[in-house]
Amino acid sequence: MKILFLFYTQAEAGAPGFLSRSGEEAAGNLAQTVHHFLTSSLGVEIESGAENRAKSLNEDVQWRAFKSAESFPSALKAASGLFSEVICFSGENSRSLKTAEPVAQLCALPVCVDKRFDRGHEDKPRIGVLADAIEALVSELSSWTENQPRCVLISTSQAALLEWAASHMPREKWDEFSTVFKQSTMEDKIPAVFACGFEKAAGSPQWIFE
Repeated sequence: MKILFLFYTQAEAGAPGFLSRSGEEAAGNLAQTVHHFLTSSLGVEIESGAENRAKSLNEDVQWRAFKSAESFPSALKAASGLFSEVICFSGENSRSLKTAEPVAQLCALPVCVDKRFDRGHEDKPRIGVLADAIEALVSELSSWTENQPRCVLISTSQAALLEWAASHMPREKWDEFSTVFKQSTMEDKIPAVFACGFEKAAGSPQWIFE
């Protein structure tokens, strides 16, 4: 199993539950960047069936049913059934959700939501963190015998992503990555994308960082 993971962080918050005007613009730019990467770099035919997917997302009642942690596996299966090559995920924080919306709308894809995707160990209450969500996700995907995604998109927080990356990088490399990433996000005001690969073959699973 080989999957490309694209993590992207949150756009700037505005009024409660919304992004700021600059945050909305940044989220829109992110959506264009992700869409271009999927189609041009990965060769994903994201436009194929997009109109039918959008119609399903607007009209099919099943997409309104996935509202709890218990429904996450069902949401994952439904999302894969709609378009198996790319699956979108997000934490529950409003910044994560609002940043994910333009990406999902442009690609005509549903967003599978789990609280843990944008949480770190400093968040309260302790309900799990990004590492827990990723572990559960790759475990589930590893059990699939078909329709494994080529790319996974995850809307997360900067703090959760840096915490997760720290557990997979040597300290010196993480220090450099953290500094560059914070600069790229203008200290957590605009989204930035972090890509890495996950591979599981006959041996142990491994993460590949460039």
